[in-house]
Amino acid sequence: MGRLERVAFSSGNVLPFIKIPGPRRIPLLGMVNDIMHLGKPAELHLRISQYHELYGDLVRMQLASQNAVFVRDPSLMRKTFQLEGAYPRHPLPESWTYFNNKYNYQRGLFFMDGKEWLQARQIFNKPMLKDFTWMEEPIRGTCAATIAQIAQNCDDKFVFEDIEQFLYQWSVEVVLSVMLGTTFSECQQSAEFRELVQQFSAVVYDIFRCSSELMNIPPAIADRLNVQPWQQFEKVVPETIRLATAIIEFGIANSQSKDGLLELMVQKLDKPLMMRIFVDFIIAAGDTTSFATVWALYLLAKNPTLQESVRENVVESNMLECTAIKGVVRETLRLYPVAPFIGRFVENESIFGEYQLPKDTLVLLSLYSAGRDERFFTQPDQFNPYRWQRISAGNDTASSNSRSGNTPSASLPFAIGARSCIGQKIAQLQMHYLISMILTNFDVGLAEKEQQESIKPILKMITVPNMPVKLSFKTIPNSSS
Repeated sequence: MGRLERVAFSSGNVLPFIKIPGPRRIPLLGMVNDIMHLGKPAELHLRISQYHELYGDLVRMQLASQNAVFVRDPSLMRKTFQLEGAYPRHPLPESWTYFNNKYNYQRGLFFMDGKEWLQARQIFNKPMLKDFTWMEEPIRGTCAATIAQIAQNCDDKFVFEDIEQFLYQWSVEVVLSVMLGTTFSECQQSAEFRELVQQFSAVVYDIFRCSSELMNIPPAIADRLNVQPWQQFEKVVPETIRLATAIIEFGIANSQSKDGLLELMVQKLDKPLMMRIFVDFIIAAGDTTSFATVWALYLLAKNPTLQESVRENVVESNMLECTAIKGVVRETLRLYPVAPFIGRFVENESIFGEYQLPKDTLVLLSLYSAGRDERFFTQPDQFNPYRWQRISAGNDTASSNSRSGNTPSASLPFAIGARSCIGQKIAQLQMHYLISMILTNFDVGLAEKEQQESIKPILKMITVPNMPVKLSFKTIPNSSS
């Protein structure tokens, strides 16, 4: 604790945790309080936004026996990462931890804590977050192959009705291309390997659906009652892990190159730990990045004038990561953060704003609420890729859209600090590349105009559309493939 904080404690200027406003917990109701306070799991982001409007930027809640506080203020959001300690801890999906404990599954970085997590994380930091330019070529090649797949089916009437599943497989293939390097393209020549990837993409898609359905009931009770979502969860998780392991084993057995992340890690990690980490990489990466890309394409289709402006910027810059494309991704993640809440446990008793937080308090960043707050973003409900530019561009679209009036730290989709998203560079590169390639080859529209207003974000562990997004792709004449 710093000197000023010690002075604040001793002077009595800090209010106790119990004084943080929040919904009243009714004695004797136990778990019923959580159900009443949190509402439908699919609408949790909306319920917490309502609480922020009622109680302010800090909202105190008790989740079962856990002290928790939701925070919407950007300065306190950043402070959260200063209080996380040397071995940051984050909340985990209860169904996953219960399953792992029941079957003694050892998992990857997302589930690891303490020194074991730190040692593994430090090994991955350099190739994945610092010296990451080596990833550009395999990601670019995988995105180009995906564009070719779209082009094969594209005509004036082409409608993508299964865009989520298509992009899910693309995202899985991107991660595999990074893991295996040039070996990935060699593996793809095998029908057995392609079948494994297709099976995996289909099965892992169900994990998050089952997980979201289990948010309404403690997994121990779901297990005891043998409810259907738990039955499905117990089937799909082992199958997903089996397929992911088979994919990695196939890559290792057929590896001819030394340019993939897998080859690098073989030299630094024992094989069981390496397998655990890479299995979780594949499981987590596909769902999150694919849905973020769906949201980006939906926003561009919904705003054709902006889509044309961004396309011009891509063409003029002759870059796959031009300013406008980066703005599209940042703006998408502001409006539809993949994880609408990022949590950290406070390592020690701390001062947080004007309040005292007990040790082990769970602080949850309300990214969805902060990203749509007019105090932090001008016209917060408007999709504006140019708001992230430090200096406004010289056209009408961007002339009033500089970063003036916007607070970038109110949108932290990958978190910051020691436990920030290890896959953020992969996610950014693949989204930048694919969206740029799509815009230079296709005009993207909404196949059903009524979807323009009817599509809303809901939570199924991550932020997803409440209905399938149907996009039309029309080839742009004289575009480069």
